[in-house]
Amino acid sequence: MNARTRSDYRTALQQAEAELANHEKRGEALRNTIAGLKTLLGVDRKPAARPAPKRAPVRKQRRRRKSAGAGHPDVPAGTFKGMGPTFAYRKFVKIYGEGYTVPQIRDALVQGGVRSKSRTSLLTGLHSVRRRDRLKAEAAAQAAGEASAESAGGGE
Repeated sequence: MNARTRSDYRTALQQAEAELANHEKRGEALRNTIAGLKTLLGVDRKPAARPAPKRAPVRKQRRRRKSAGAGHPDVPAGTFKGMGPTFAYRKFVKIYGEGYTVPQIRDALVQGGVRSKSRTSLLTGLHSVRRRDRLKAEAAAQAAGEASAESAGGGE
């Protein structure tokens, strides 16, 4: 590269740097003008800071427990299909007897076709039915005992 070409390149470089500096000054002036106008117009107001969204709680993964109703009799599918829990419970007790726990009865009823939104609500309902049936049986036994006592005492 000769001296003259080198000098021309150096001059071109200086002109380009000067032009860039001039553009940067104009850009800064324009940014300041825009910021001032936004302030006057109220355009640049930032909305109130929103609180950070709450994270959903992390649920622990629980291992599924074995059913407390293990050991129920093998009930054919469809035995209790379309029946409500109360009627199905009473039919189960007539067929298989009272020797089972409520969780065992629940599992047998589910196997036999009783539908429920949750196993827990079915279990709660069956406990209520069992309690009502036992109270009825006790009341009937007490009434029968009183009736036999009256008939034995009334014959004197």
